[in-house]
Amino acid sequence: MWEHVRLAALIALMSLMSSACATTASRPLAPAAFAGADSVTSTFIAPGVTHTFIRDARGPWAIHVLEVDARICEPVLQTRKPAGALSGRATTSALTADALAGINGDFFMLPGGTPVGAHVTGGVPLIGPTDRPVFATSRNGWHIGVAHINGYARVRHDSVAITQVNRAAQATSAYRGTHAGLTLFTAPAGDSVPADPTARVVMLRLIGGNERAGRGVVTDEDSAAAAVQRRPGTAVLFAHGADRDWARRRTAGDTVTWTARVTIGAVLSEAVGGFPELLRDGRDVLGDQIIAASFGEARHPRTALGWTPGQRLLLVVVDGRQPEWSAGMSLDELVWLFRSLGATDALNLDGGGSTAMVIDGRTISRPSDREGERPVGNALALTGCR
Repeated sequence: MWEHVRLAALIALMSLMSSACATTASRPLAPAAFAGADSVTSTFIAPGVTHTFIRDARGPWAIHVLEVDARICEPVLQTRKPAGALSGRATTSALTADALAGINGDFFMLPGGTPVGAHVTGGVPLIGPTDRPVFATSRNGWHIGVAHINGYARVRHDSVAITQVNRAAQATSAYRGTHAGLTLFTAPAGDSVPADPTARVVMLRLIGGNERAGRGVVTDEDSAAAAVQRRPGTAVLFAHGADRDWARRRTAGDTVTWTARVTIGAVLSEAVGGFPELLRDGRDVLGDQIIAASFGEARHPRTALGWTPGQRLLLVVVDGRQPEWSAGMSLDELVWLFRSLGATDALNLDGGGSTAMVIDGRTISRPSDREGERPVGNALALTGCR
């Protein structure tokens, strides 16, 4: 009998110790990092997930820090974009309404909402990467870096690399085009693909699949000297450089299969673009990048994310352009903020009037636009925990 009593007591003690360890492990970092601020309030969102709001007169700053302790909550993150064309826009609160939390994502090209960087959801690249960094997830964890397309198109044994998806070359953008390989254009690119006199075009009638992997039947092959009209149920391949010969070998009726995956060492399941990179392995890397003073040195509303060596994912929003409430931060101040939180890696996302944080469907930050929350090109949602 006493053996059973001792066993029950041991189990109870182990349970209490486990509970205490979990409580300690999930204790947020932000309150200690900003102990000298005017007010610091932390709110439990889910096991391992906390939101801390900081008011600090030194700015003045209004700072929101969402912490996810991956030892308790392995975060399920999803990059979200309005359905339809890449140019679509919607508010962060609309894009993340059903999630635990969300923040606005990448910079986007006006007048629409086409992301400047890569957008990958569920492993499917809606638009490919540029020379700007991305935040991404894979089976190997979290990544910040410059991504690349790893793909090919094949007709029987005749194959060629796919180097871009749904992104046309633009002299004024972060993507100047490719000198070799194929660019795949599908429905998100819209009904018209810009002219590219340097390319050969292959028109496909889709059989099935998506941007990540699919099949189509060749209907035509020609130059791309004029804009190409893409009809519903079709895809377009632009071939550049020596790979134009691959396009010239195509005849009507050929079946083309393709794959296109976005990678940073590993194949990425989710990816959202940003700029500039703030911290890499604990080092301030702002000086390694060309940043306009009006963007970097001036204070603006900021959205950024990063992580600590202790497996804490940090989603951060700093309100700005509201002198009595919050002035915003320069990029140097944003680096200081992430270092104060113990982060070793961090990336700046779109800011200004786009800056927004949403928790349980409610916008808890104060967007700076007079009209309220701005429609954006995409958002990053924390949908739950594994």
